[in-house]
Amino acid sequence: MSGPMTGSLQQLAIKKCGVGAGGTWNEAVACGAGDGILFLSGQAKPTAPSAVDQSRGRAYAIDQTKGAISCPATYKLALRYAGFELLAAMYMGTAGLPAQQAATTAYLHTLLWNTDPYGLMITVAKNMIAYIEEVTTAKVVGVVISGEAGTTDPLSLELELIGSQREVASTVNTLATWANVTLPTDADKYPVMFSHTQFRLNLQSGAALGAGDIIYPTSFNLSMKRKMKGDFTGQYRTSASSPQDLCDEPSNDGFPEKKLTLTFPKHSSATYMTALQNDTRYKGDITATGPQIASPYNYYHKWEFPHMVLVNAQPTDDQGRIKEPLEFDLVGCAAAPTGMTGLTAPVRWDIMSKRSTDPLA
Repeated sequence: MSGPMTGSLQQLAIKKCGVGAGGTWNEAVACGAGDGILFLSGQAKPTAPSAVDQSRGRAYAIDQTKGAISCPATYKLALRYAGFELLAAMYMGTAGLPAQQAATTAYLHTLLWNTDPYGLMITVAKNMIAYIEEVTTAKVVGVVISGEAGTTDPLSLELELIGSQREVASTVNTLATWANVTLPTDADKYPVMFSHTQFRLNLQSGAALGAGDIIYPTSFNLSMKRKMKGDFTGQYRTSASSPQDLCDEPSNDGFPEKKLTLTFPKHSSATYMTALQNDTRYKGDITATGPQIASPYNYYHKWEFPHMVLVNAQPTDDQGRIKEPLEFDLVGCAAAPTGMTGLTAPVRWDIMSKRSTDPLA
């Protein structure tokens, strides 16, 4: 008899389905070399409504039926400089062949917003020691990145998925095939720390961001979510003896929601409260820089925001030092601001790493 399962021994893998935007919904692919990813917590959480048989003639029900299955899944990871290209590209929706930096092993991935990422999907497999928990296919619909100064914790990345179903007896991802799963190069190293980050902010109509625009928040929360929804069309069902409906591939169901909260350690003037009153618009970026890949190129993550709408500037009501949290909505713009050539979508995500291939190919 096997002993109790231990959460610390669980392992996670994520694999793109199909070639290009060519995945087939509810058809899993096998995870293998380079598909592993370190994670902190998370699981698929399928739910299905259940209805008691209401037929008359009995003192109590003797049967109950289960309805359509919804399969959301969430995972929390420590953000790293390597191994996150696929997840970032799956959320953003547009990647491409990365640009090699000179004749080095450094490659720049420029990830752009795709308004309709239909066909882009992943299979998620988690080794539960005694079996494999598989999310057969899933869409990446939400990413939340956050961090705080003065801690030993890396930046956190919370991943939100909409899956087709949870499978615990898959013939595609099994304990035997798990032997092929490995981590990408350097994906077990180089966590992104808050101390690695630089924040810049200035007027949207102002000059390109520069050294004079550096700001010093003590914490941040970047929340980026697509509004997507799958329908129960009758095309997808479980293979059990009593089949249940599964949703089809989720598609757009409204505008995305993107927010950035910056918390400053001290409140010293009414500057941002006045800016809120005057509806002042901003642009900004966040850059986290890691170790060197090859001189003079370093690992990095960079997020650029061409149009930041200040929606809340409410100093805290502390007895001691008053803090200043600022909340921005991140939206698109008709024309790219100075210094952000070609960027009219709400966000652009750049990753410098050693990966030389298109994560969405």
